[in-house]
Amino acid sequence: MSESKAYYGPFAKHLQDFIEEKRSLGCRYKEEERLAHTFDQTSLRFDCAEGLTAELAHAFTEYQPNWQATTQKRRISFIQNFGEYLLRHDISAFRPGYTALKNMQPEFKPYIFSHAEIDQLFFRADHIHPNCRNSHIFYPVLFRVLYGTGMRISEALTLTMEDVDLKEQRLHIVNPKNHKDRILPISDSITEYCKWYQKKIHPVYHRDDLFFMSNRGTGSYSRNNVQVFFSRMIADADIPTHGYKGGGPHLHCLRHTFCVHSLEKMIRDKIPHGVVLQLLCSYMGHQSLSATGRYLQLTAEAFPDLVEKIEEATKDIFPVIAPLEEVRMPYEEE
Repeated sequence: MSESKAYYGPFAKHLQDFIEEKRSLGCRYKEEERLAHTFDQTSLRFDCAEGLTAELAHAFTEYQPNWQATTQKRRISFIQNFGEYLLRHDISAFRPGYTALKNMQPEFKPYIFSHAEIDQLFFRADHIHPNCRNSHIFYPVLFRVLYGTGMRISEALTLTMEDVDLKEQRLHIVNPKNHKDRILPISDSITEYCKWYQKKIHPVYHRDDLFFMSNRGTGSYSRNNVQVFFSRMIADADIPTHGYKGGGPHLHCLRHTFCVHSLEKMIRDKIPHGVVLQLLCSYMGHQSLSATGRYLQLTAEAFPDLVEKIEEATKDIFPVIAPLEEVRMPYEEE
């Protein structure tokens, strides 16, 4: 472990071994490692001679007004898992229950773009002025891939040329958040945009080159930079914004919108909702049907006329972008 990642509190060695043990079992534990360092700093203020005390656990998990809805839950989960580790090593540990969650804010509700807002987003992306950063080539394709497949931005930015099979019209997602590799079929129009992008950016390439390679040609685009650019486009399109915590639109809402628009289409096409959820759960790489099922309520809220049809059958899984014979931006001459 590098010096910048070192632990300094009374549980320093145990925290390091705990994280390493979880990773040896196949867990990524990136967020948990960040929480471990936060816990390490908190522990410096307490007497831990008797192990992990209730006072320390409460100080680490006590709800704070500026937290997002899941922050406290993650901290409690971390303390429970770390406490179990300590108990297995004969160290006393207090493990809090989830009753502490009673003071949490209501669950965050994502912003769902309307079809008209998605059209406006694409229109503005297509009219980005050509520049040396290739924004006019990158964003029209990236935003369509995110909306048209529902993949996470982290998954899109780590796609390699080998992962993008435009002949078979599919994308291969490798080692994603929930460790569920999956193959995503893509529509004809997204395929055409990707072919246009490949022709512009990758006339010659290696199989392990990033598909969305930065204009410097040395790595992927920054997720934060993409979010900033996206927020600017949203503001320019006069789409109401209320900040991340206020339910305003942000980049990950394209994934949420994909789910809702997909459910809308399937319900209108009368596929039984049980089948709908199984299909979407597999496509999205969710860990459980419950994670997918919450989108039924969001769909009913976004499309009130579907409340009575939520259990009817539908026919197609994915929102369809109108097919294009050839991708050509407004700034490209005939």
